[in-house]
Amino acid sequence: MQVQGRAKELSIVAVFEMLGKRKFAVAITMLLVTAAFMIYAFGQADRFRAEALLAAEPAVPEYVKRETSPAPVNIQEKLWLIRERLLNPPVLESVIREFDLYRYQPPQTFLEDIQARLALLLRTAVRALPGHQEPTAQARRQRQIEDLKSKILIQVEAADAFAIGFEGQNRQQAMDVANRLADILVQKTSDASEQSAAWAAGFLQEEVEQVKRKLDQQNEQIQQYQSQGGDVSTRLGMDVKLLESFQEQLQLKTERIANEQARRSAVSQEMKELEEKGALESAVKSPEERRLEELRTRLKQLQATYTEQYPEMRAVKAEIQDLERVVAGSKTKGKIIGEPSTAQLRYVALKAELEEIDQRLQSYRQQEKQLSSQITVSMRKVDSAPQRERTLAVLVRDYELTREEYQALLEKQQQAQLEERLSKVNQSSDFRIVRRALFPLEPSAPQRARIILLGLFIGLGLGLGLAIFSESRDTSYDSADDFQNSTNLPVLTVIPSIVSSTPVSTVPVSRSHMLPLGIRTVEQNYVVALSDPRSIAAEQYGILAMEVRERLGRDSSKVVAVTSSAGGEGKTITSLNLSIALSRTMEGRVLLLECDLRRPRLQEYVGFRPQKGFSDLLKKPEDSIEPYLLRINGLSVIPGGPVLEDPLHLLASYQTQAIFARLRQKFDFIVVDTPPLLPIADTRILAGLSDGVVLVVRARHTRRELLQHALQNFRVSNLLGVVLNGVDIQRSRYSYAYEYYAHHYLAEEKGNKRARA
Repeated sequence: MQVQGRAKELSIVAVFEMLGKRKFAVAITMLLVTAAFMIYAFGQADRFRAEALLAAEPAVPEYVKRETSPAPVNIQEKLWLIRERLLNPPVLESVIREFDLYRYQPPQTFLEDIQARLALLLRTAVRALPGHQEPTAQARRQRQIEDLKSKILIQVEAADAFAIGFEGQNRQQAMDVANRLADILVQKTSDASEQSAAWAAGFLQEEVEQVKRKLDQQNEQIQQYQSQGGDVSTRLGMDVKLLESFQEQLQLKTERIANEQARRSAVSQEMKELEEKGALESAVKSPEERRLEELRTRLKQLQATYTEQYPEMRAVKAEIQDLERVVAGSKTKGKIIGEPSTAQLRYVALKAELEEIDQRLQSYRQQEKQLSSQITVSMRKVDSAPQRERTLAVLVRDYELTREEYQALLEKQQQAQLEERLSKVNQSSDFRIVRRALFPLEPSAPQRARIILLGLFIGLGLGLGLAIFSESRDTSYDSADDFQNSTNLPVLTVIPSIVSSTPVSTVPVSRSHMLPLGIRTVEQNYVVALSDPRSIAAEQYGILAMEVRERLGRDSSKVVAVTSSAGGEGKTITSLNLSIALSRTMEGRVLLLECDLRRPRLQEYVGFRPQKGFSDLLKKPEDSIEPYLLRINGLSVIPGGPVLEDPLHLLASYQTQAIFARLRQKFDFIVVDTPPLLPIADTRILAGLSDGVVLVVRARHTRRELLQHALQNFRVSNLLGVVLNGVDIQRSRYSYAYEYYAHHYLAEEKGNKRARA
């Protein structure tokens, strides 16, 4: 007979059966984990978060002239800059000192008091450890800085906006610290912009001076070369001098143009600011002034197309002169409508200055253009000279390139200086505060509902995991199908889990001299053959009785031994119920013989303490059998009697065989309750004295490897089969048949009894 000792394979049906079987373990695990998460959630102090919203601005200054709009700002690219300026130790230390963040605060709630006490006990225990050293002030300060970093939150809200938040246990403190951090970032950025502008201006100043020295050296080389060349013709000397004069004039014009452009940028910036303040909206002009502006605009258009002799141009000029006299006269007589404000007067003055600058720039550019053409002509003349003259032309050309470089650097220097002045005046920054942090009304953490829900899911998952793991490691049998799929042992019957329902107070028990004895709570001890003979379990014991009789035959007295692989599988209660079922289904006398002399338990199930038992009969085999007999409803019982430490030598003696021969003559059927197979050898002897052996296996208890080991050591040819005990029929595939029997047969029978009563 083979038994497979492998673990059970899990399927979907098996998983659902497993959940139904281990639902209490899953529920307990889920409740314990959820309770732990709940304790943690309510043990945490409330934390409040306040956030200030900031926006990033383009890095290009407003006064710089550009053809296209500036590129959009991507705040993701500036996060490293924000963290570098905000999370450096000096800034964090200043915030800690300003708000005294780590001073001791007494607990406000009972949970906070418990947490403080536990933390104090933990610190005391750590200090008591050998080799413990107290952290230095610098180490404590570093831990405070790291803790403050963890409480500062920098979160991107949009492509050009981000939020700076702070999380603390005090509402007011959270708002104040968040606003302070935002102010620090703006101030740090502004200071960095000023430093950058100053550095750029200083760097360009050095570059300009270096190029200026190079330009002077080249000019000196040209003069020295000219002084050494006495044989140069007079015409070439005049051309060179004329070229130098043109170059000096061009350099002067270039410097003037750069200065005028810088001045124009400053005037334009100031006019723009005045326009934003509404300097133009409140200005009141007379009809003559508005007509005069229209005529001036028309005149500029005509000058761009026609000459001075064009008739319309002459008429426009004449009308402009007449209107100018009218406007000047009205101002002299005080006919101006409304008094202009200071901003309007400043705007008018700036506008007039801007027009003058534009006129000068136009004149300078025309002169620069003329000088450039004259220089080109002079350089052509110099290039046509002999080799010596050509060398001089090369020097002049190098001088011209250096001059152009000097002009470009001079323009950049003027722009950098203007940027430096404006950054000091405007206090510009790459970031600006859009919304300051508000007073938090609700705590941001801990999210207690979320933590408890997380604990619920984790507990459920852990419970399911433990259940699946336990089921995969469980090698016991759940049902008859499971047992038959893993072994070739025949299943005689399936005994369901016994749940008693009808209490039985007493059952007639007597000795041979008819002294009445009481049985205590046989219902609680699962003697269903007495307490509930119409139950499903009692019917299964009846089926077992018929199976045993059919397999042993009915020609003479038969002995059947009931055993199990180990203890706790229900062999004694199976022997008792089988004996009662046999006594009811056959005409002859039936005996229940308890041969588990090392641990007799029959007296616990029938509720009496006998004075004599089978152990006494083994010591005195010549005694009569009648004094050792007890009778229960027609069943004769010989209990085990006093415990024997080593009954093996008595069971193996000739007297035991003689006793069994006498019992066969007196009774028609004998049920022998034997010890377990492991690790006792008594059952091997008793199996040899029996006609058949019934092996009891308990569902969800007996492991496959244990049964396999027991059968390997117990090799008998008269093994009748297996009684699968303690099966949960509610989860079996045949539960409908049992439910049908209980509903239609037992319920109708109980109803008939009540009707007769």
